[in-house]
Amino acid sequence: MAERVPLPITAKHEPNPTEPSEPASGSGTYVVQVPKDQIYRFPPPEHAVLAIRYRHLPRQKRPCCSCCLCIFISVIVIALVLGLIGGIGVSSVFLKHKSPKFQIENVLVNNPLPNHNQKHPEYDIVLTSENPYQLVRILYDEGGDASLSFEQQEIATGKYPTFEQGPQNSTVFKMIFRGSKLALPKEMEKSMESANQKVHISLSISMGVPIRLRMGALKTGSKKVYVSCNLTVDTLAKHNRILSQECHTKS
Repeated sequence: MAERVPLPITAKHEPNPTEPSEPASGSGTYVVQVPKDQIYRFPPPEHAVLAIRYRHLPRQKRPCCSCCLCIFISVIVIALVLGLIGGIGVSSVFLKHKSPKFQIENVLVNNPLPNHNQKHPEYDIVLTSENPYQLVRILYDEGGDASLSFEQQEIATGKYPTFEQGPQNSTVFKMIFRGSKLALPKEMEKSMESANQKVHISLSISMGVPIRLRMGALKTGSKKVYVSCNLTVDTLAKHNRILSQECHTKS
């Protein structure tokens, strides 16, 4: 038999790593080898340095805004609480209504016996008003009226004065009652004439007084209080004396 001649063994050609590899045909891709120390990065290293510096920069403190906000909120809360407490306190004071107290100090009759050339009698009556409030001021507004009567017959009218009264304060004031055109009762004429023999006379005073209450900057609306006083004098002549009196106030 004929011997088979072995085929010559050809060594496989291994690519030399130092040799540049040929690009694959038709792939459109190129590999460029550059030295390691010349590798370009994106972003450049300068940006990294800036980022590191920025990271280590001391952060700007912004406690000012937050502090101002906290103070503003605290002020609002405190104002609301104080307003609520003040409103409750003022309401409780105003709701506890107290009327001013009155007392008659003196009665003086001018032109006691008028004739055709004289005016009608005038009655100067001095009173004292007392404010019972501890923290509230009383304002006596315009529009107050008053009348003087004898045995339920009106003999003179007057105007209540306007003034302001402090807490727990007493005010002395004078009211002028001008006599009406009606003839005086005989008892009053006799009392005015009798300087030695005194004739007692009982009179009554009625007043409608508009007042307001004030506590600090807070004020109430105007409301009218009605005062009635009954008094007895020993005479209507000069140097008379008040024997008895009683005053009541209601709103």
